[in-house]
Amino acid sequence: MRVVIRGLVASALLSAVFPIAGAWATPQLFVEAKKAGTPAKNCQYCHTVTMPKKEDFKPDELNDRGKFLLTDMQQRKLKAPDIQKLKDFPGGKEQK
Repeated sequence: MRVVIRGLVASALLSAVFPIAGAWATPQLFVEAKKAGTPAKNCQYCHTVTMPKKEDFKPDELNDRGKFLLTDMQQRKLKAPDIQKLKDFPGGKEQK
């Protein structure tokens, strides 16, 4: 448990020191999506690639859901996507 907490703290510190433009995928975002009640099963819930890498992120590797989050993030000038915003993604329940 301590290792997990240390990893999360280290990730938070690194993201504050080395901000990256645009959206970037992390395992934590996937966990947050699951906790928010979405049917996310893997990274392709928001991305078109199986294992996105933040080093070579391209907005065209996002599906409609990911582009929705990226647009929201840019409009609100957030440093990371607001996973709770997935509840506002247009479409029926199968789209959420």
